[in-house]
Amino acid sequence: MTSKPMLSYELNEEMLALIAKEFDLHRMAQRLSEALSQQKPEEAERIGRELFTTYGVDWMKRSLQLGEEYPDRTYEVIREAMDSTGDYPRFPLLPQRFIEIAYLAAHDLEYLPVIENNPKRFVYRIDGCKMYQALEEACGKPVAKAMLCQHACLSVCRTAFTDLDLSEVRIQMEASTAKDGYCQFAVTRI
Repeated sequence: MTSKPMLSYELNEEMLALIAKEFDLHRMAQRLSEALSQQKPEEAERIGRELFTTYGVDWMKRSLQLGEEYPDRTYEVIREAMDSTGDYPRFPLLPQRFIEIAYLAAHDLEYLPVIENNPKRFVYRIDGCKMYQALEEACGKPVAKAMLCQHACLSVCRTAFTDLDLSEVRIQMEASTAKDGYCQFAVTRI
């Protein structure tokens, strides 16, 4: 009888390091600072939305790619459950895994606080947002308080759910670091 190798439920450190390097939050904040310095102040919202939307889409696409290339036992269990039950854990467990990969890597978090996780809603929170802090340092408090970075996080969600064929969802930002001290995102099946 052959024994199965011990399987890890942990995410691959090399994968996390690649994402962290490619989607460095301080480098992104610096890019925004440089872009804003060359434009009129009234252009800040448009510039921030464009930069952060692209950043969020690219960040999630890379997390999806590497998450497939570096499967862990959790991913294998989700896939096994989908094979045996049909579509059940696809929402929210499959996109949740890739969203966790993105945030754990780029924000250097130990875990992603999940507030709600059921077949109708997926809600998560970002406490002590490192992107917000990086924006304060690179661009100043007024730019950080404008929450231009929300476009990255909303794009992360939208891309994860769309690319995993779960586009029948409503994505909302329920709280922001500027007002509430944390950001909270909710994805609801429609």
